Amino acid sequence: MLYNDDPTPKSQRLAGQIASYVGQILHTTIRVEPESAPPDLPVFLTRAYSFYSVDIVGRMCLLMLVNDLADTPGNIAKHVRLVEAQAIQPVIIGISALSARDRSRLIGQGVSFIVPGNQFYAPELGMDLREHFRTQKSETPDSLSPAAQAVFFHYVLRRNEAATTPSELAGDLNYSPMSIGRAFDDLVAIGLAVTEKYGRERHLHFRGDRREMLESVRSLLQSPVRSRKLVWGPHPRPPMLLGGESALSELTDLSPPKLEVFVIAAIEWKGFAAGHEYRESHFEEPDFAVETWSYDPAGLADGQIADPLSLYAQFRDHEDERVAMAAEQLLEHVPW
Repeated sequence: MLYNDDPTPKSQRLAGQIASYVGQILHTTIRVEPESAPPDLPVFLTRAYSFYSVDIVGRMCLLMLVNDLADTPGNIAKHVRLVEAQAIQPVIIGISALSARDRSRLIGQGVSFIVPGNQFYAPELGMDLREHFRTQKSETPDSLSPAAQAVFFHYVLRRNEAATTPSELAGDLNYSPMSIGRAFDDLVAIGLAVTEKYGRERHLHFRGDRREMLESVRSLLQSPVRSRKLVWGPHPRPPMLLGGESALSELTDLSPPKLEVFVIAAIEWKGFAAGHEYRESHFEEPDFAVETWSYDPAGLADGQIADPLSLYAQFRDHEDERVAMAAEQLLEHVPW
């Protein structure tokens, strides 16, 4: 087995550039470490490439850092196939410079690669990010993205005031650090917050009084509800948070609805329903209703009821005046 016992300064520099570049994209700290080459590789491959390991979104990957920029994309693709035949983890080429034409040729041959400061292409990891995708938009958004709204509500509700980085908030809100990083961009764009970097970590700091901030973005708030489902099943009291008008009636003077309402993240509903033998009912009398949300309600809840700010965003413009008035009462439950 061959090792990178003495990585060249060139490969070490490229490894550092890749760590910085990918870390900025994913808004987290990335470590790129020297790694042993797979066994039984031809000697010319161990000379043409330096091998490193890197953890990207929870997947250990093998980096092949190109030592000879003169090689063609066709040859690089052949070399990757030889390494993939022996490696158990995804293989990604790391190269300091690559023309647009050569990048297209590598993409056409299904080769994952990273060009620091330019492009990160790894379809197996769900990555196809170019420089212009990360350029912050200058225009002010006309609504908050679900992730930005979740981050803002998390702060206003004082759920975890120590969480200020994408990785910390991602754990609380069940998002990826990359999505939280984009939410940071949205919040900065509308003037709610600023970000600062300490080391490699980006920290979010909100500006101003919580209630005044909510007033300033009231028109940008979006209902978290993506769909409403009428559900039948063997367990009439599901292990979900109370939501919708059921939660509204628990927190205000509004009378409860005839059909109890529960909430869950939209991406979790199908698996949850299958695991608990619930099915959507179109012909039978439903046992309860489920509203699926664009973000995870559990990340903001305190107890068994959906959080008051998300409910406020859902009902503040309701056509029924009684419901809209009840929504205003929800703000009394916010720890300003």
